[in-house]
Amino acid sequence: MSMKTLSSKTEKDIAEMAEEFGFSSKNEFISQAIKEKILELKKMKFFAISERIRKGLLKKGIKPKEFLKEFKS
Repeated sequence: MSMKTLSSKTEKDIAEMAEEFGFSSKNEFISQAIKEKILELKKMKFFAISERIRKGLLKKGIKPKEFLKEFKS
């Protein structure tokens, strides 16, 4: 996979943050930052899907509490 070259400011920020927060290398910091960003985006995707489901249920006249009762029984 081809990666875009980072700006010198970004390189400097990465080096500073990696050292300040005790990462063993810039690569470890970058890897962790990417994992955290992917998790954040997955959460956003989950909440967007949940909101579409909520709106769909409401359009059909089903209230969230009624819907959840079905799972409890």
